[in-house]
Amino acid sequence: MAAIKLKPKDYLPQPAKNRDYGIGIVGCGNIARNAHLKAYRAFGYRVVHACDINEENLKAAVEEYNIPEGTTDLDELLADPAVEIVDLAVHANQRRPLVERIAEAGKPIFSQKPFAMQYQEAVEMVEICERAGVPLMINQQARWAPQHAVIKWFIDEGLLGHVYNVMHVIRSYQDRPDHWFSKLENAVIVDHGCHYIDLSRHFTGLTPERVKCTNTRVPGQNGVTPMIYSMTLEYEPEAQVMSTLHFNDICYAPPLFDYTWWVDGTEGSVRAGRTEIAFAAKDDEAEQTFELEGSWFPDAFGGSMAEMMNALTEEREPLTSGRDNLNTVRVAYAAVISSNEGRTVELSEIG
Repeated sequence: MAAIKLKPKDYLPQPAKNRDYGIGIVGCGNIARNAHLKAYRAFGYRVVHACDINEENLKAAVEEYNIPEGTTDLDELLADPAVEIVDLAVHANQRRPLVERIAEAGKPIFSQKPFAMQYQEAVEMVEICERAGVPLMINQQARWAPQHAVIKWFIDEGLLGHVYNVMHVIRSYQDRPDHWFSKLENAVIVDHGCHYIDLSRHFTGLTPERVKCTNTRVPGQNGVTPMIYSMTLEYEPEAQVMSTLHFNDICYAPPLFDYTWWVDGTEGSVRAGRTEIAFAAKDDEAEQTFELEGSWFPDAFGGSMAEMMNALTEEREPLTSGRDNLNTVRVAYAAVISSNEGRTVELSEIG
């Protein structure tokens, strides 16, 4: 095959067509300050109000990013007419009552992931927003990260043909003592793993019919639930596709950390890491490799907010709407049941 002409503009997230929307951010913790707000500044978005019950975090966000208004009172932010989108950047177990209040105020909601730790709670929040007529997008920002957007570019360009295999391996370590992640039940599958479940849906264009997941505890681990999983996603036979996701989040050997996607199609294959992608067509004798520009943190956060703003401008559902994201939550919840009960779980069992 002739050399592929891959350009950064093919995969780097772009600013919204209309950047005039006023953003109110609720939750000013570490990721909000170092990813959300950093991306919004780089992309030229307007953050007009910040809210956090932690006054130290609030002050840090307001001062570093010159946010005009800051408050510890959500109602004060919701009463501000300059706030046209609420970036809800709080933990999933704090989210539902806030969604109710924001929806009642009629403000579009840009909710962080994971949308919910339980499927039924996710359904309830979607229905709350639908009854209020409030747009809801879940920030599955990984879709806009360069290493993932470039995979989707190869798929959409038809360079892979029919995609029949999606495989992901991540080896990392988050089993830190006294950290909130280690104390969160099913954190690796539902909280962190929802990125890779959602990306498998993004790459295949499909939601699986059933899930088989295995995991195990590791001697001496801090996490309240297992920090490693292997997940097989099964689709209807006529789809002719399979997905395999493996995540070891308690790897004690940093030199052997890894992050790799393999996507195989009838016309070619790609292998993508954090900074490089390799492509080979089915008759090629050598791969073509490309160094990627940009990074997941913070660039992808600018791209996902662009999707929210573009959806509002175009009066359409965002790609990762609350209703669509229920499918990602269903897969994660099915994986939890599968790993706990040692069986394959049909998605039809969930909800």
